[in-house]
Amino acid sequence: MTGILLRLGSRDVLAPDSREQVAAHARIAPDSVIEIGDLAKRAFEKDTRALAEMFARDREYVIGCSRPRAAQALLDYAGVDVRALRIIWLPLPFDREALQGGYGMPWFPVIDRARCSGCGVCADYCLFAVYAVERALPPGQKIRVVKPQYCKVGCPACARLCPTGALIFPFCHEPALNGEIPDPQPRSTEDAFAALGDDPMRVLAERQNRQRLIDPSKFEHAEQDRITFSGVL
Repeated sequence: MTGILLRLGSRDVLAPDSREQVAAHARIAPDSVIEIGDLAKRAFEKDTRALAEMFARDREYVIGCSRPRAAQALLDYAGVDVRALRIIWLPLPFDREALQGGYGMPWFPVIDRARCSGCGVCADYCLFAVYAVERALPPGQKIRVVKPQYCKVGCPACARLCPTGALIFPFCHEPALNGEIPDPQPRSTEDAFAALGDDPMRVLAERQNRQRLIDPSKFEHAEQDRITFSGVL
């Protein structure tokens, strides 16, 4: 059994005894627990090889982290297939106020594949080409996050509209959107449309039109601003 203490990023402040908690559940010595830091950044940079090597040493794991759903979605985005492994996910206490003091970086959505229906509302709503729809794939795999660097920092609007609660922003301060809630309640169509105002179909149509009108060079400017101001390459 391998014990892993996993942090999503610098704003993911865990309890001081987190290592000991993981060790106790894995029945190993605390100094044998492996630490993985900045998972969101590793996933954003598609650091697949290094992450895959960490999960190639054993078949059974205890993984302690603040928000297991977010961690699983980040690993999936990074291309690390943990489905064949036996993993006990250990939710650890964390400082929620640390998420209130600003936006954790990198800011981008990941997808809980077990909940995604492939409806495409997120892709229809997003103005910044963050998502693509690959219609030949099964429903839960159709929606892809292809341009995470274009995501507007601090904007989780697409996650608010997701009818199944499949979209996760790991550094959002809202438990319903950051993966803290293990089994979020599905949103009704009425609830999702209520977030769009009195005429939801008009809003979606207008946003689709605006997607087509946006100058592609604006995305490059947004990417340069992200690098300049966040320090994330």
